[in-house]
Parts: sequence; C-alpha cells; structure tokens
Amino acid sequence: MKHPIHPMLVHFPIATWFLATIADIASLFTNNEQVGWVAGVLLVIGTITALFAMMAGLLELGKIDAQSPAAKIANQHMILIMTSWSFYAVSLFMRLNGTQLEQPGLIAIVLSVIGFAFLCSAGWMGGKLVYEYGVGIQKDLGNHK
Repeated sequence: MKHPIHPMLVHFPIATWFLATIADIASLFTNNEQVGWVAGVLLVIGTITALFAMMAGLLELGKIDAQSPAAKIANQHMILIMTSWSFYAVSLFMRLNGTQLEQPGLIAIVLSVIGFAFLCSAGWMGGKLVYEYGVGIQKDLGNHK
C-alpha cells in the first residue's frame, strides 16, 4: 500500500479518549450521571478503535529500518501508546458492572487523566516520526537522519 493506514486510524481513538477525559473531569463538577455514562461510551469506542490503529502501527513499524534513529522514536511511541491504552482500558473496566456502565469513581477518572498524559506524549513522538524523520511520507522511511 502506498499510503500508510495507521495515520488514518489514529484520529478516532485520540478524539474519543480526549472527549472521555474531558467528560470524566466534568463529571466531578456535575450531578448529571449522563456525563459519566458518555465518558464510558467514549472509552469503549476509543479502546476498541485504538486496537485497530495499533495493529496498523505495528505493520508500519516493520517498514522502518531498525538501524534508523526513527526506529528508537517509533519504539518509544509504541510503548507510550500501549501504556495509554492500558490506563484507559483499566479506567473503563473500573466503571463496568457486568455489561452496564456506572458512574466513574475518582480512581477511574484519575486513570483516564493519566492515560491522556501518555496519549499526549505518544502523539508528540508520532509527530516527530512524521515531521522530523519523514516516516510515512518519504520513501526511505526514516533512513535520512
């Protein structure tokens, strides 16, 4: 495939996790249980769609020369996003009662915020891969530096 699919898939989980984190924080300041439920639904969507983005990212990782400086950044990016996914997944499971979403507790909200911090760090690394090393946009996939 000429165009990498990973960049096309990452935007949806990023957006849903960001909005879930905002909804989680908002749920601390409102008595409306709908806000916590919306955060949970967004976590479900983000956690599932992130799996597809991560699988596509693994396929793209194989195209980067292992001796390239971009390979180290790609591995850091991968570890950070997997850590983010883990925090969001645990936050999601903490608000599940069977198959029903419940109002998030403080620990679930804190995990969501920590997941967001890792998400931002992973995004920064992903940006470095594209804008500094040309991964996904140049034929040599990060071999030029």
